[in-house]
This record gives sequence, structure tokens and C-alpha cells, in this order.
Amino acid sequence: MVEKQKRLKKLILVMLAYGGSLLTLFPFLWMLATSFKTNKEVFSSGLSIIPKTFSLANYTKALEVAPILTYLSNSIIVSVTTTVGVVITSLLAGYALSRLHFPGRNIIFIAVLGTMMVPHQSSMIPSFIMLKNFGWLDSFKALIIPFLVYPFAIFMMRNFLLNLPKELEEAAYLDGCTRLQILYKIFLPLSKPAIASVVIMNFTHVWNDFFWPLVMTKSVNMRTMQVGLSMLKNEFTLQWPLLMSATVISAIPIFIIYICFQRFFVQGAVSSGVKG
Repeated sequence: MVEKQKRLKKLILVMLAYGGSLLTLFPFLWMLATSFKTNKEVFSSGLSIIPKTFSLANYTKALEVAPILTYLSNSIIVSVTTTVGVVITSLLAGYALSRLHFPGRNIIFIAVLGTMMVPHQSSMIPSFIMLKNFGWLDSFKALIIPFLVYPFAIFMMRNFLLNLPKELEEAAYLDGCTRLQILYKIFLPLSKPAIASVVIMNFTHVWNDFFWPLVMTKSVNMRTMQVGLSMLKNEFTLQWPLLMSATVISAIPIFIIYICFQRFFVQGAVSSGVKG
């Protein structure tokens, strides 16, 4: 009887997991299917995910009506550069806040946490004025440099490094390693799960950011993918297949990044939250 209850409970949990997965994937499947449909088929009566005829015409047209490749390259440059910078700054700051002992360490960590509580919109106007005075508006500097430090990444990296045994560090000291050598040769290889989590979250955050690039850029050549997608909307009409095809193109880099780093993601997210 107990065994049957366990099997029933497991079956219910599996069904709930599959049901939740289908609910999560349904919008993406609908987006992908719509990108292959004609505009007439989209607004026809009935609920059908599978297109009657598969056509790549929407993708071709999207590349013709808007500089999608320019938007895509701008987003890749901004997202990749920012993510590399965040990995470096979060690793260095996380190492200092977790393994080094110096006056005011906890105060600095609390200040970092405090910045996470400040709404991003509240600093938009001061940031705009400052970057305008620097002459950085409508440039990659305005899109990249303000985001080279990500407080949540520092928080994750610091908590992850706290879990690593001190014996590794002490053994490296006995072998004559410096601080940077310990960080590079010991902690960096062991931090792959945390780094993968930082890469996925930061890349996704920067890639999907809309408001900051919209405010900081004004020329077509500097627009990112999310701003470019909004430009496909017409004042009077909206061609959903065209927009969905461009959105599918926009989702491909996120999908690739997640596939490359997903095996480390769960491990890094769990390990970084064990200690406070």
C-alpha cells in the first residue's frame, strides 16, 4: 500500500512537471509557428499551432525591411563584452569579499547588496546627464561601461567562493603562490558553475534590456535587437509573422548560451546560496 502511494505521488509529480513544461514552452512554440505563417493565416479563425504551409518568406522580408543583422551584431557586441567584464569584476570582487580579511569588508558587502535594492529607473536621469557630459551618448561606451559591474553577480560569486575549503588556499601558500596565482590556478577552475550562472543571467539581462538602449541611442546603426524589434511595429498595422520571425532570430543567441552553460547553471545557483 505504501509502495502504491509512493508510485502515485511520483506519477502526479511527473505529470505536473510535464504540464508546467508545456505551459512554459507553449508561447515559444506559438512564436516559432507564427513566424512561418502568412499574415492571413494568423488572423484566420481557429486555434492551430502547426502552419498550413511552412515558408521562410517572413525571415527574408524581416531582413529586408529592417537592418536586423546590424541590430543583432550590436546586441552581440554589447552582451558579450559586458558579460566578460562582469565575470572578471565579480570574480575579483567576490574573491576579495570572501577570502581576504580587511577592515570594512562587511560594510562594503552590505553596500553592494544595497545597490541591488535601488530601482534602475531611479538612476536613469542622473546616468543620462553624466554620460551626455562625457560625450558617450549613442555609442558602445554608453551601452557597455555602466554595466561592467553587476552587484548580483558579485553576491553570487562571493557566496560560492565562501564554500570552497580553506585548505586549498593554505596549500597554495605553502607552495609559494601569490594571491593572483591562487585565484587563477585554483579558484577560477573551481568556480565554473558560478561563472556559468553569471554568464547566463547577465547575458540574458543585457540582451533583453530595452529601456536603457532606447534612451542612450538615437541612430539606427547603434540600436540593439530589442529596440530594433519595436521599430518593426507600424502605427496602424502590425504584421505578427514578420515580428515573430525577427523575435525568433533574437532568441537564438540566448538559446545557444543556455545550451552551452546549462549543465553548470543549477549547480552554481544552488552552491552560491548555501552560505550568507
